[in-house]
Amino acid sequence: MRRKVGEVKRAKRIEVNHEGVLVASDGVESPVTVIDLSAEGCRLKTDGTPMIGEDVRLRVGRSGDYPAQVRWALGDEAGLRFTGPAEPPA
Repeated sequence: MRRKVGEVKRAKRIEVNHEGVLVASDGVESPVTVIDLSAEGCRLKTDGTPMIGEDVRLRVGRSGDYPAQVRWALGDEAGLRFTGPAEPPA
């Protein structure tokens, strides 16, 4: 089966509702809600607008920080692509 022009191939996503913290590259922390998740990234609801292309860390629960890059931001939502495994909590 061939992909159609403009179609983006991506991993299966699951809907979630997890409270977390987005840590910007300058260390500023903002509360977020993860609303869907895949092995490659996630979609967030946020009060601010992260900068597209910015390297960030996502902190959810006690599992540590997930390094990621902001791939898109629109209104109160943003998409992250994970760039590495979780870093253990300090």
